[in-house]
Amino acid sequence: MSVVHVLIVAGTEEAGRIEKPLGGTGGPAFVVERCGDVAAAAGRLRQAVFEAVVLGLPYADEAALAAVRELHGVAPDSAIVMVAAREDEGFRAALVESGALDCIGLDEVEARILRRVLRNAVSRRRLERGMRLREAQLRTLFDLNPHPMWVYDARTLRFLAVNQIAMRSYGYSEDEFLSMTVADIRAADEAERLRSHVAAGLPAHSPEGLWRHVDRAGNEIEVEISAQAVPLWGPHARLVQARNVTAERRAIRAIETSERRFRDLFEYSAGYICIHSLEGVLLAINPAAAASLGRTVAELLGASLLDLIGPALRAECAAYLRRIARNGEDQGFLRVRTGDGVERLWQYRNRLFADVDGVTRVMGYAQDITALRAAERERELSEHRLRTIADALPLMIVYVDADQHVAFANNAYRRLRRGSGEVVGRHLRDVLGERRYRQRLPYLERAIAGERVVFEFEEGEGEGARSIEATLIPERGEAGTEVLGVHAMMQDVTAQKREERRLLHLARVDALTGLLNRTGFHERLDNAIARARDQGSLLALLYLDVDHFKQVNDTHGHAAGDALLRAFATRLGEKVRGSDVIARLGGDEFTVLIEALSDVRHAERVAGKLVAAMRRPFELPGEASIVSVGVSIGICLCRGGLLAANEMLVQADTLLYAAKQAGRGTFRLAAVPADGEAGRNAR
Repeated sequence: MSVVHVLIVAGTEEAGRIEKPLGGTGGPAFVVERCGDVAAAAGRLRQAVFEAVVLGLPYADEAALAAVRELHGVAPDSAIVMVAAREDEGFRAALVESGALDCIGLDEVEARILRRVLRNAVSRRRLERGMRLREAQLRTLFDLNPHPMWVYDARTLRFLAVNQIAMRSYGYSEDEFLSMTVADIRAADEAERLRSHVAAGLPAHSPEGLWRHVDRAGNEIEVEISAQAVPLWGPHARLVQARNVTAERRAIRAIETSERRFRDLFEYSAGYICIHSLEGVLLAINPAAAASLGRTVAELLGASLLDLIGPALRAECAAYLRRIARNGEDQGFLRVRTGDGVERLWQYRNRLFADVDGVTRVMGYAQDITALRAAERERELSEHRLRTIADALPLMIVYVDADQHVAFANNAYRRLRRGSGEVVGRHLRDVLGERRYRQRLPYLERAIAGERVVFEFEEGEGEGARSIEATLIPERGEAGTEVLGVHAMMQDVTAQKREERRLLHLARVDALTGLLNRTGFHERLDNAIARARDQGSLLALLYLDVDHFKQVNDTHGHAAGDALLRAFATRLGEKVRGSDVIARLGGDEFTVLIEALSDVRHAERVAGKLVAAMRRPFELPGEASIVSVGVSIGICLCRGGLLAANEMLVQADTLLYAAKQAGRGTFRLAAVPADGEAGRNAR
């Protein structure tokens, strides 16, 4: 036995005790890995293959059985051995039923026993895998057999299994077959004899030979039966192959009752049959072949193949005549020409035979595959066109089969993965690398499960990073249930994302002053209130209005008013902290948001500083080079985020109005009581 990879699932002390015997010499080499608990072991088993799992738990109860079931469900091909605190036959049977292969007691953990138990358990698992593989191979051969086949129970005549060609030949579905007996498809007299055998308790084996069957439509079929015992399906199971010989039997009966026995088959065959001499002279040709060439049988008899094929194809025909004479048989493809000069492609198989006079002739059978070859060429052309289109598209297209191997990739995807070499035929993990593969595996698994998945990922780093949008589309089989693979279409959306971010930024910025606009300010205010609520901190909202702004607009024009607003915004930014939020809500209304104030006096100092700063004249371009305005401010204070954003704005606006009523160029704020309730006392 080769190296055995073992996963020990136990506590530190128990794991050491179990691992120690495995380090000895002699027998297989054991590569050991530890996991401290069942959950970690399940995760590890999903990542790597371990031929054996030794589960050492301090308890021997339902929890231990549940652990075995969980690990067996994750890794059904791993041999699970339990090292139990106690061991009895009942617990051992429950363990085996849950998925374990063996159980030994803690007192038996020593090199000879443990190594023997693991070796036997791994051998049994390998044997089981081999049996399952052989069963799958047998089932495949069963389903691919070109003749109807079934398995039935010789005691009850019940069908146990049928292949696809049997279902097509007899017209019954698989479920219908499995609900029937062999007698149900026999002719009435034969069915009665079978049933009487079963009633008498006699074996109902199908002797080899010819039998008459009846299909679902009531048509009688003559079949040649061969049967043998198949223990794989049970001690009384019989495997039957039923070759439909209805046409053959009819032909044989015709041969037996008529001297035209060969002529009937020859003339009525849908295939092309001809007999010619070694020199290529046609001695016989059936009507189907003559009709395919656009001629009558009479016109063709005695003609040379070389003349029928035409000058351009004579070398090809002459080579065929030399091969058949030398080898005794020949098969392949031959181009022929119809009466109107059209070339056809025949697939033939010809053989020498001696007639009753002992003269060597050539008998051949052929099929016209012109249409089939044309369809193949059209398919190849279609595939070429699709690849050309796929390679010309800016989309990155790749097809991954159900085993996650890349089966197709267009040029755009190859360029994306140009550092990975050729991608087709490789596993997706090798193409993407472990980190990228792990990031995208959950999406791929959803698609393989049948879900259409759309997601985005970043490719590259720094300035060269690109945003990729991927769409995963499952490809299903004919039944519509099995997913054969996944089509992945990816497009570079970096420019789109950058434009979205730019537009998102513009939507939150005032175009005139470069400050936040009303939308951007509301987002920042909501976030600040949430932080104040979490931290129990004091938050101040200053609502500002430029005094006498309308007078500047009316006197000097809107251009001067815009210049004043820009200058006002600049001076405002110079007088507050970099962490404070400044916004223009519209017109001449501005706001300042100050977080984490130490006390109310801080807000008062900021407001006083702003009032003083705005009293200084503003120098503007144009005729109105110097203008004097001022600012009125309303301040809303909120501790612990107890006020909503609209409540703070309403309160600050009210206090701003109070400041204007007091003569402008001043500020008003509401006191904040110790309990955090917003007051209405203005100062």
